[in-house]
Amino acid sequence: MQIKGTKSGLLLHLHERPLTPVVSKLRERLATLPNFYRGGRAVLMLGGQALEPADLSGIVATLEEFGISADGAVCDTDAVADVARSAGLRIVAASVAAAPRVRDDRTQPADVRAAAHEGGEAAAREAARRGHNGAAASHAREEAGLGAGGGAQNCYYKGNLRSGQSLSAFGNIVVVGDVNAGAELIATGDIVVWGTLRGVAHAGAEGDAGASVYALRLEPTQLRISRAIASAPGEHRPGNQTPEPEVARIVEGKIAIGPALGVRGKTRNR
Repeated sequence: MQIKGTKSGLLLHLHERPLTPVVSKLRERLATLPNFYRGGRAVLMLGGQALEPADLSGIVATLEEFGISADGAVCDTDAVADVARSAGLRIVAASVAAAPRVRDDRTQPADVRAAAHEGGEAAAREAARRGHNGAAASHAREEAGLGAGGGAQNCYYKGNLRSGQSLSAFGNIVVVGDVNAGAELIATGDIVVWGTLRGVAHAGAEGDAGASVYALRLEPTQLRISRAIASAPGEHRPGNQTPEPEVARIVEGKIAIGPALGVRGKTRNR
């Protein structure tokens, strides 16, 4: 089983048979990032091997458990297509499954739609700043046509993130403000915080070991890059110390933190 993120949603490659063991694997995979895919859509690549309706229903139910809608299926045989239809899935071509989705802007907040129509990126950012959460900020960027022609959907957020708030992106995340303890950032690419990072940050969430986390002040409760995990720093910093921008990246299989500008100081392994 493979899960591939695209601009239009997720592609699940489900060519294995039987699908019963895949249901458990899918649940484990989604449980590692329970909020990352929520609200998204998925197209199932089912191949041409015969499959049991109950197994396919288990896949659909697991996706719905994590807030993901099964939006269609790519089938190589009529028999597989019949099973997919019986599960309520529409049959789509592989080229359609990978194509960017046209968003119905009537589902978006009115001021986000207006910002996208009238002012592009700057206006969309301003709409997000006026009080929308991270999801609305991402929607504003999409509605503004940002990233057209590219696969990544980057997220820009201006303001502080409080406990319980989260941002996620297929691409990079930039936060101009502080990320407080209890807040969460999840990105398939890099994470940049122009402020203090005290919450949870997961860069390279789809396995990119070359991703990095930047912040003016790195004090995360948990830091993850790809599959590497680092706990909260134990180093005490005096209150009058001048903050220095820092970067966390994977070095020799472990997360290391060092100065983001220049080479002053030593890299500290976590």
